[in-house]
Amino acid sequence: MRINYIQKTFYLLFIGIYIFPGCAKIVTPTGGPKDKDHPLIVESEPPFNKTNFEEDEINITFNEYIQLKDLNSSLIISPPLDEKPEIKVKGKTLNIKFVEPLSDSTTYNIYFGNSVQDYNEGNPIENFQYILSTGTFIDSLSIEGEVLNSFNLLPQENVYVMLYNNLKDSVPIKIIPEYLSKTNEKGHFRINNIGHDNYKLFCLRDLNKNYLFDLPNEEIAFIDSLVRFELITDIKIDTLYKVDTTIISSNIEVLDSTSILPNPEIDTIITEIKSYYPVHHYILMLFQEDREVQYLSNSKRDSKQKIEIMFNKPIEDSIVFFLPDTTIGHDWYIQESSTNNDTIFYWLTDSTIFNKEKIIAAVTYQKEDSNLVYQWNTDTLSLRFVEPKRKRKEVADTLIKYKLNAKHLGTFDLNKHLSFNFETPLELYDTSKIKLFALPDTVKIPIEYDFVKDSRKLRKYEMHVDWAEDIICRLEIYPHAFVDLYESTNDTSIIEFKTQKLDYYGKILANITGIDSSFQIITQLILPEKEEEKIYTQKIIQSDQIIEFDFLPPKEFILKVIIDKNFNDEWNTGEYLEHIQPEEVLYYNEKIKVRSNWDIEINFDVNKK
Repeated sequence: MRINYIQKTFYLLFIGIYIFPGCAKIVTPTGGPKDKDHPLIVESEPPFNKTNFEEDEINITFNEYIQLKDLNSSLIISPPLDEKPEIKVKGKTLNIKFVEPLSDSTTYNIYFGNSVQDYNEGNPIENFQYILSTGTFIDSLSIEGEVLNSFNLLPQENVYVMLYNNLKDSVPIKIIPEYLSKTNEKGHFRINNIGHDNYKLFCLRDLNKNYLFDLPNEEIAFIDSLVRFELITDIKIDTLYKVDTTIISSNIEVLDSTSILPNPEIDTIITEIKSYYPVHHYILMLFQEDREVQYLSNSKRDSKQKIEIMFNKPIEDSIVFFLPDTTIGHDWYIQESSTNNDTIFYWLTDSTIFNKEKIIAAVTYQKEDSNLVYQWNTDTLSLRFVEPKRKRKEVADTLIKYKLNAKHLGTFDLNKHLSFNFETPLELYDTSKIKLFALPDTVKIPIEYDFVKDSRKLRKYEMHVDWAEDIICRLEIYPHAFVDLYESTNDTSIIEFKTQKLDYYGKILANITGIDSSFQIITQLILPEKEEEKIYTQKIIQSDQIIEFDFLPPKEFILKVIIDKNFNDEWNTGEYLEHIQPEEVLYYNEKIKVRSNWDIEINFDVNKK
């Protein structure tokens, strides 16, 4: 009986565990709500805002374990030290140990940003800083402001803002600043604990982290005047009057004392004097100088007749291209430049040259030396092209290739020209073999056009047409309409497309005012894009007027204005040592939404920032 009882008990226990597992399920404790509080300071030795600081070590203890995150990118010490202090975490204590003596009578700000966080959840102490002074008082003056990109006015993050009490022009190039800060994601900065003095103000995107403007591709910003701190004194006077033994303050609006008593008796005059230094706000425009030395960045020969030479920036002067081992003249190539003149194409016309697998060529151009003086420089190029092996000659290889800006069965804009972009330069064209028709029904009605070579692009041609709206057009191109330098020609090509309806378009009438004789205005319509600005169209004016932007699709546009002071029809950057600021850029205060068959009128005064 005893054995049966034990067996029965074990059997029931087995059933309870495996058949009813929910009753015995073990779960991890939740641990309560998530900690959202940042660490709190329990003790600091020496204390914050310590004056007559003589120690070489600081210990700040918190109420919980801490960690340092992204300290190298967040830490700013102002004024900067040649050697940064050693900063370590020991449990709940932040230890700062200086490895070099501090300057006398100086206020130091050790700024940690958001790098001091609790160990478990990573809750940061926002804008955490420790301030000390080796003198008898803490400097308390401040400035603030924003740093913007000078070309598109976007806020610039993580760039240094620097103050110098040395007022020489060379300071950002030769010495480190007295005070230092860094911009946040909105481009905002603030420098606190500044001593009373006059300063030069700069901003620098410091690529090599040495606080010096010493690389040609580093961006800089500066203001044209000095930062000055002037004491402002406000005097506030309150007059108290007697009215029937009742004292009434003159600044109480509910009771007009003069209406009760024609000549009220003055009881008391209270004078309050308040003196302070205002926190001035500065806007700095960050730019990169055009200091990059000219050089040949690449060259290639991707077809046997074409040589392509690329430079790091546009060529300012003419260049000479030649074969160093021959005395052949210049009639063996045709030269073509890219739109911004930083790439040069050479189309070889002499078959004895372009049929060579390897060509040794040389290019001579002007280049700055170490003293930024232009000198002629020659680079020798080894250019190779190997003809790909084919089992048979492809017919397509003998045909001219080109791109047309109209798509078959697509819709074509009324304000555009039909453009042809050829892969190779043309030798000749025959407009009798280029036909354009309107197709109102089944009848083809010829459309007149002018066939024009582009003045800037060697391989671009346009058909200028006075388009009618909402019609079907047919473009017929017959063989031998085009012949290139290498005797290749075209095959038959026929496309049909429809012109846009006139009421599809909207119009912007921009009344631009505030222009004087010292500058002209480049007015641009920009299509908003994430990566960069895409110019849809632009117009240049030199006096106040209404600019008409017509034939606009129903889209959102941004209106941008460039103050073109040197009248060269483009935006120009600044140059610090010449005290030249980048040309000013302005934007209309909101996006302009164009609607079909609608005119939008806007006013833009370039003097109102």
